[in-house]
Amino acid sequence: MISVYTAPDLCKKCYSCVRSCPTKAIEVHSGQAHIIEDYCISCGLCVTMCSQGAKKIYSQEEDVLSLLGPEKKNRCFAMLAPSFPAAFLNIDPERVVGAVRALGFDGVFEVAFGADLVSYHYYTRFKELVSEESEKFLISSPCPSIVFLIEKLHPELTPYLADIASPMEAMARVIREKVDGESRIVFIGPCSAKKEEALRSKTVDAVLTYAELMNLFEKKGIQPLETNPSDFDKPFGNLGRIYPVTGGLLKAASIDDDLLESCVTVVEGSQRIKDILEVLSTRIKNGKKPSYRFYDLLFCEGCIGGPVMMNNLTFYERKKFIVQYIKNRPIINSIEKWADLYSQYLDVDLRVRFNPSMRVIAEPVEDEIRKILAMTNKHRHEDELNCGACGYPSCREKAIAVYRGIAEVEMCLPYLISKIEKTVEDLRENQSRLIQAEKLASMGQIAAGIAHEINNPLGVVLMYSHLLKEELESKSISTDDVERIIHEAERTRDIVRGILNFAREEKILRKPTDVNALVKKSFEAILKGFGESRYEVVLDLDDQLGTQKVDPNQLQQVFDNILKNACEAMPAGGTISIKTQGEENGFSVTIADTGPGIAEENFSKLFSPFFTTKPVGKGTGLGLPVCYGIVKMHGGSIDVQNRVEGGCSFTIRIKSYLEPAVRTQGELEAGPVEDRRLGRRESWRRGP
Repeated sequence: MISVYTAPDLCKKCYSCVRSCPTKAIEVHSGQAHIIEDYCISCGLCVTMCSQGAKKIYSQEEDVLSLLGPEKKNRCFAMLAPSFPAAFLNIDPERVVGAVRALGFDGVFEVAFGADLVSYHYYTRFKELVSEESEKFLISSPCPSIVFLIEKLHPELTPYLADIASPMEAMARVIREKVDGESRIVFIGPCSAKKEEALRSKTVDAVLTYAELMNLFEKKGIQPLETNPSDFDKPFGNLGRIYPVTGGLLKAASIDDDLLESCVTVVEGSQRIKDILEVLSTRIKNGKKPSYRFYDLLFCEGCIGGPVMMNNLTFYERKKFIVQYIKNRPIINSIEKWADLYSQYLDVDLRVRFNPSMRVIAEPVEDEIRKILAMTNKHRHEDELNCGACGYPSCREKAIAVYRGIAEVEMCLPYLISKIEKTVEDLRENQSRLIQAEKLASMGQIAAGIAHEINNPLGVVLMYSHLLKEELESKSISTDDVERIIHEAERTRDIVRGILNFAREEKILRKPTDVNALVKKSFEAILKGFGESRYEVVLDLDDQLGTQKVDPNQLQQVFDNILKNACEAMPAGGTISIKTQGEENGFSVTIADTGPGIAEENFSKLFSPFFTTKPVGKGTGLGLPVCYGIVKMHGGSIDVQNRVEGGCSFTIRIKSYLEPAVRTQGELEAGPVEDRRLGRRESWRRGP
């Protein structure tokens, strides 16, 4: 069990935990960040980086209250980490100890003494190490996050970890062997990783952070500033009190860390730790000699930089409180003298064993990475922004995480922004079309009324005009004026017919239709009327298109109108290209010509009733609006654009028609159901 968890209701998709996690132990599903136990080192960085408080540390307050309860059968001791003077700034250290005792603990011990024991073991081990002529080196192990990091990500370095217990474990063993073997022990400190270390070692029964300790004071009504001062139980700490500060182990163990002469190096901070372990791992794998013999590693900037310290002071300010506390206590500067004084504790066994995790992770092949990158519009190397918004340092690393199933494609911020921009653009276009449709609907209602009123008297005019013409012809009198009346009346009739076609709310009578055959039928009929020899027709028909459920009569009317317009735009002849193509959710028909194209100022008016660029008497301006209405009734769209090579093209897109599902009586009574024929979402995850 790890010490950190996610509160899902607080997680806000900021990916700061992914960004801060040194082992990328975060997996994201449905926008929620969860911790991967196999990779988590309980460092707590995600806790400190999460501004929403979604990452939390498991609390053991209730466990401790239970250990201190009235039914306890064993004595219970507390151990305070040596960083406590930098945590409780306004409280005297002796009053902190007194407040801990007031909780009901039977004794309060300094973990600093455990650090002194550990330091003595490092002192002797280092002397042995430098006396050897081998190229063996040693990595310090007091920091549990360092141990977990090596075990889980660099198991090849495990043999070089010092098999010496941490100060917490050492002090717990001292209590069990020298004070009370049946007692219960609670560690109090600034480190979230200590909770996992306690579970592993079984030497400590519970771990409290400083914040949890303050919560217990509040629950028990204890005011630390008002409690009686108290000292720790013996044995007292010595130079082990300097452990929370960078280089504290070396100081306490009398190990020389001179930058020019020593074979020792101190490394702290998550990124520098990652870097040095990568270097050591590479050298070991390549059989090369390491640069130093002893590596003192701290994941935080000293334990006073632990993830659950209770104040926002800088490292230097916290260090001041530790140093001041040490100066106020007796100090034995000679480690040999210290060992003589506390020789009765040197027989405590501080050996530990480590558990390297030997796992092999298959890397995805390049094609799979490119495929995932393409899902966020990264088709070329130049498209990879590596902005880090997703939490990963590069687009490639994020793609690998998607492949492994611990990240989602949608975590890419630039991709989401472009997607939102496209959605907004589509929304504006649809809004424009909706306004146009509303205008057309209003005009259609007016047009239907006008057409109805005009059509009846117009029919009478035409009938009597034809009768008059027949009478005049029988008397051999000129009929020019009468023919003009008939021509204009017939033209008016065509306009009225167009208005009715535009205004009618005719139902779509769908039936299986060969769209390619419908296109051929349409252009053959139109070209006969304009003279076939003047026009070259280029066909590119999709043989896989098959039959589609459309209204063939109305759709042919659309093709006829557009083809007629193309021929009229090229009175001297030209080329007409017709292309049909099956698409994912339907099909498209594109009709292009080599005419003069459409003036930019006319694009917004193309589907407005009565708008035409033809001479008076040559067009009604209702052809394209009628086409627009028919296509819309089919659930489709018409796109118009000028071609770079000249002329313009009309693309008609029609969606596939899905038969309504037949529902049983029971389903009808149960109410509406979800249409599961909508799109599917693919998930990239490595197979078993």
